[in-house]
Amino acid sequence: MHRDDLKMSQTKPPERRFEVFADFDGTITTRDTLDVIMKELADPSYFVLEEQWVRGEIGSRACLERQVPLLRGGWPAMVEMLTEMRIDPTFPDFAVWLKDLAVPLRVVSDGIDKIILHMLERAGLMQNGLIEAVVSNCLQVQDDGRLSIEFPNSRAEAGCWSGTCKCFALGKGAAEPAKSLCVVIGDGLSDRCWAKNADILFAKGRLLHYCRENQIPCHPFQDFRDVRAGLEKLFDL
Repeated sequence: MHRDDLKMSQTKPPERRFEVFADFDGTITTRDTLDVIMKELADPSYFVLEEQWVRGEIGSRACLERQVPLLRGGWPAMVEMLTEMRIDPTFPDFAVWLKDLAVPLRVVSDGIDKIILHMLERAGLMQNGLIEAVVSNCLQVQDDGRLSIEFPNSRAEAGCWSGTCKCFALGKGAAEPAKSLCVVIGDGLSDRCWAKNADILFAKGRLLHYCRENQIPCHPFQDFRDVRAGLEKLFDL
């Protein structure tokens, strides 16, 4: 384990409830669904926008706003692509475990709602209150099949360039202090902002690299068995 990753685990969190906020693509899924779909279905010009986003020249909102109309075949073609995508096999048991503890689990993504809901429903994870909410960007399917995207969770007025402002989803801007600790689980570029605002952070992939470079305390994880083990230790569960 990297030395900086131990900072959060040195002191046990106070005896307070916690809530879990999980990224979707690459965190709950084994692959980044939107990335795969773009590579297969979008006009190649989508990659220029992707590179601009990675370099920080544009935000994800501007990127997706221009990329989504480039997708060919509409929603049916996207659904066909999703047959090849999988939920992390350790995630369902993790969701059930949280439900048994009465701990809220929210999926917060800078991706697309229809993709997320399709995959979660296919895995039986939208039943029995296993997931309290899905916060994401919203795909719009026109009568002629053309696609566009809306951003109900954007906070451009606050200077956030993302399609979904993940920090806002944590409720960190609320007037009243949060009554529960915010546990964030993520893996990628869209998780960098709320990583700094999480009370407890589990990171892998590019997010883990970013946290180590910027001295952001985090717990590395491979799958949701690691996250559960970490939470059991932190909260004496």
